Amino acid sequence: MSSTISIHYIVAGLILIIFCLFINTRFNYHHLPLSVRETNFNPCFEWDPVDHRLPTAHKCSKLISSVLWTYDGTGLMKYIQWIIVRKLGNIKITRLNDNCQIIQQNYFSSNSTNNSFVQIYIMSLSTNLNSESQCSNKINQIVKIGIGHINQIYFKRKSIRATVFFQQLDLIGPNINFTFDLNISFKDTINYFPNYFKSIKLTIINSEDLIKTNLTECEKILIDFISLLKLSNSSLKLNDIIEYDSHQFIEDSTWWDQSIVAENVLDMSIPSPSINFTYTNDFYHLHGNSSFIQYLYDNRQCYSAGIFAQMQFETIPNRNSTERLNRCLLKTYDCAFSDIYLFEDREQLYQQSYPKPIKCGFTISSIFDKVRNRYARNHTCETILFTIITDCYDLLPQIRGTLLPSFCFVALVDTKTLDAYKKSNLISPVIPWDLIDLGVNATPFSVAAKTTEILKTIGQRLFPLAKWIIWLDGRGQITEISQLLKQARAPVLGAPHALPSRTSASEVAPTIERVFGRGPPGSPIVTDSIADIQLQEKQYKQEGFYCRSDALDLRMFDIAVFLYRNNHPCIFRYSCGWHNEISYYSYRGQLSVYYPAVRFNLSDYLHFIPHGYFFIFPHRSVC
Repeated sequence: MSSTISIHYIVAGLILIIFCLFINTRFNYHHLPLSVRETNFNPCFEWDPVDHRLPTAHKCSKLISSVLWTYDGTGLMKYIQWIIVRKLGNIKITRLNDNCQIIQQNYFSSNSTNNSFVQIYIMSLSTNLNSESQCSNKINQIVKIGIGHINQIYFKRKSIRATVFFQQLDLIGPNINFTFDLNISFKDTINYFPNYFKSIKLTIINSEDLIKTNLTECEKILIDFISLLKLSNSSLKLNDIIEYDSHQFIEDSTWWDQSIVAENVLDMSIPSPSINFTYTNDFYHLHGNSSFIQYLYDNRQCYSAGIFAQMQFETIPNRNSTERLNRCLLKTYDCAFSDIYLFEDREQLYQQSYPKPIKCGFTISSIFDKVRNRYARNHTCETILFTIITDCYDLLPQIRGTLLPSFCFVALVDTKTLDAYKKSNLISPVIPWDLIDLGVNATPFSVAAKTTEILKTIGQRLFPLAKWIIWLDGRGQITEISQLLKQARAPVLGAPHALPSRTSASEVAPTIERVFGRGPPGSPIVTDSIADIQLQEKQYKQEGFYCRSDALDLRMFDIAVFLYRNNHPCIFRYSCGWHNEISYYSYRGQLSVYYPAVRFNLSDYLHFIPHGYFFIFPHRSVC
């Protein structure tokens, strides 16, 4: 009997001890040693939102691989945009106010089986970080919870003035007087933040240190950055992605997000054009009729809207149009090359496409990859002059004047034309043309002329490292290139049409006449081509494009000679828009050359080439 009572006392005592431990654990958890808390480690730390009705974008059930702290305007988001667009990892972005309350939260999934993600906190520059503040307490808790488990990274600029400038520029909106309030008291906030990480390693990255002129160095930085974030870099496609995208991070491509640019604007020390032509900083002078600040704002907004072009493995091969079921029957290659044969696909670029890649050709392997493969890593060809001539349709374009070592001349030809040039000794010994033989079928599009129109719009994908790209038809001549580029005050230049009265609207009728004259009446290709022109005209009228174009007094280009500054975000989007118009509607580029410029509000950035720097000759067959 006594033994039974003893057992009851023991059981009761154990229950009482467990209960006390439970109470002590609940009400004194923050006093427990760190090693005890780590046994139930939950790397997510939920902060209260300003609006308690704010939905949680991502449940706190997955592992954080890294925590990255930053501010708006530091330059981080171009790297994050790349990771999100290419689906290299899961990203959670949490935006905080001055009191470290959540005001916005977004989760971007890579669709990977790996559940870990990078947590990014975008803080306010005026965050209260004194020792007793709510922010200080929360940051301290996150730091302590993450010890031994999470990489802590602080991404900033060396230039605080540039950070504030870019923040205000991005928020100020277009067509507003640009005035900036550079409150340097923010300096204390930026410099004080690392104090929370004295007990653990904090990796500090200055955006200026990531800017390189060498492509190999850019690729190394991207790989190191992915590794630092603990994102999976075992993907077989990763090397291809980095090789394809790395040119977007070189110095020439990131001019719009460099601290030195902001400092020059604030100090009113924008460089003057060089007496001797140089590619260095020429983007300062290419803002058309806008101010440089407006031009800088536009390019930052264009980048935010999306700049990474679709890669071949990201496409849906051989898509068929659902609008007109027979539309792709005569255009199998066309549809596959551009993947743009749905109206919503064509519209995607004109909306904010980020975080999706932009559709801009090269969605299937083709003979044109041969050109990109040859020039994708070429640093020496800073100005590319290129053309395509097939079926002996023209002589090689003429170039007059001084030729610099940085000029390269690329002619894409079919075998028939190349043989004719060699036989008739038509290859100039003065102009070092790189003649690339595309083979027998060098015009794989449904209409041979479409090859010419398509290629002139996607030179940036053929020659990603070139600084200037110059398109010349066989009937075009350009002279004194270095002098022309020195005078350029806009990033896009074209030859004015011989008839000054021509406009986008008036060009439709003569274009239809030329299409009629290029094939037997009633042939499927002619009928289909005219149907595309009429469909395009109807859409442009409905949207009011012709009225808007006339109001802006946009007179027609002769696109036999066409130049554009490479690696400018807005010019990339403009050229992709032009490419998509040619892909979706008529292959005749003159009908749509202004359309994306008007729709993107970039018509100020399209100027005419001054007379005396170009000539247009009639076509001449060589065999």
